[in-house]
Amino acid sequence: MEMTPRDESRLRDHDVPLVVDVDGTLVTGDLLVEGVARLIATSPWKAFLLPWWLLRGRAALKRRVAQAVPLSPAALPLNAEVVAEIEAAKRQNRPVWLASGADEFAVARLTEFIDGAGCLASDGSRNLVGKAKAEALVARFGSRGFDYIGNHRHDLPVWRESRLAIGVGVSTGLVRELRATGRNPKLLGGATGDWRDWLYALRPHQWTKNTLVFVPLLAAHEVDGQAWLFTLGVGAALCCCASGTYVFNDLLDLPDDRQHPGKRQRPIAAGKVSPLPIAWLGMALVVGGVLAGFSLASAGGYLLLCYVVGTLGYSLWLKRRLFVDVVALALLYVIRVGMGATESAVISPWLLAFSLFVFLALAVVKRQTELVSAASVLPESRRPYVGEDLGVMAALGAASAFAAAVVLALYIQSPDVAVRYSRPELLGLACPVLIYWLGRLLLLANRGFVDHDPIVFALRDRTSWLVAWTMGGAVVGAS
Repeated sequence: MEMTPRDESRLRDHDVPLVVDVDGTLVTGDLLVEGVARLIATSPWKAFLLPWWLLRGRAALKRRVAQAVPLSPAALPLNAEVVAEIEAAKRQNRPVWLASGADEFAVARLTEFIDGAGCLASDGSRNLVGKAKAEALVARFGSRGFDYIGNHRHDLPVWRESRLAIGVGVSTGLVRELRATGRNPKLLGGATGDWRDWLYALRPHQWTKNTLVFVPLLAAHEVDGQAWLFTLGVGAALCCCASGTYVFNDLLDLPDDRQHPGKRQRPIAAGKVSPLPIAWLGMALVVGGVLAGFSLASAGGYLLLCYVVGTLGYSLWLKRRLFVDVVALALLYVIRVGMGATESAVISPWLLAFSLFVFLALAVVKRQTELVSAASVLPESRRPYVGEDLGVMAALGAASAFAAAVVLALYIQSPDVAVRYSRPELLGLACPVLIYWLGRLLLLANRGFVDHDPIVFALRDRTSWLVAWTMGGAVVGAS
């Protein structure tokens, strides 16, 4: 397309405004998705209002969400390259405008944060995307009277009306479409994440916790290969559900995670992974995991469903209830153990009681680490604990540890042990070793040497491995 002399003169005109899109462009995430996640996290019951708001149109939905949960612009992850373009335009005394399909209530605050000249956005009745955005910009600045930075196929009508098209993280196909219209776009990088960030967002390192499904087989001395294959399938389904629920937990905790010195580096909080596609992936993993569980066994499917409901309930409500959160964490671990039950590996009440008290102690350690950490007692934290609770939590953890040892000692004296073990007295070695390990964890947590997850800490701790080998040796020797 040939440019007119008037267009050529505008190329040298520093008064041409720079117009910047918001979702996926200036902000690496999506304001509506973040707003919905924040709304559900703070007022879960309002999730039932979202379909009603959507029936009135996307613009109305955006307005209600933006008014219900105002987002802090300072906490949003911004694209560094787009920010650099904005700063360069300001140095040339060019006006910078934001034009977005997000609600103007949120976009206006972001405009003020970047010291922009003004904004155009959805107003509760008009959804300012695609052609509607192009028409609004042409009405204000004229055709070819502005430069535009966008990131999506919906921005094609806007780019066609702009003087200079600037794409952020656009696909090769979209670049070809732009060039087919006679435009030669300037390209900027989008979200900095790659497949490794997507994988990390699913927290595969947490899958080690799901090996608890094999505990019933080990306790029953099961040697049938079919039983192990069945349990392996259950474990895989559990990993899918766990990764999906971790995604939802990270979306719900975005504001808090971005203020946390360690959690702010998580892919979603850091803006390396866009919230909307990872949310769809999380949902697919949860649904797929539950369906896989039901295909293996109805009991396994129901337990997986209980795990998902319990985990979501924990993320939405239970973790903000005093000590209910600790009990909920322990029960979620017990559910993992319960998923490993088969016809030949029936879970005994001894195993359930022992598991409950061990994981109750570990859940207390987790809360201890958060209380010791300075970040956990910031006013923004939604945890129901204060620093003065540290001593009480340590006592509760110690009580749980000793209760687990007592259950183990009583089990060793029970008639069930004589059936499975030829030298059950050797199992008694496991009691003091267990007390040592849990007591050491409680002391290290109190000193701030345990990170936020005691199980992940134990997997990296040589002493914990030595304890595991010692207890395993006692079991083998007793057999």
